Amino acid sequence: MSGSRCAARGSGRPAIPPGDAPHPTKFVDLTMLAMLTGRERTAEEYEALLDAAGFTLDRIVATPTPFSFIEATLR
Repeated sequence: MSGSRCAARGSGRPAIPPGDAPHPTKFVDLTMLAMLTGRERTAEEYEALLDAAGFTLDRIVATPTPFSFIEATLR
């Protein structure tokens, strides 16, 4: 998360581009989840993780898919 904090100070753009178009970051994200120690987290775990990195969890947006969007603000 510290890398995200540094990126947020710059452009504030997301590390993973939105949409369904292929992008190398999406491949890396899926690889980390499937082959390394990636795992699903609860809302409370995300809040603690973001807090430790200097972010405030603003909201979690549910979608009609199995995925949600997490919005956070750099403190």
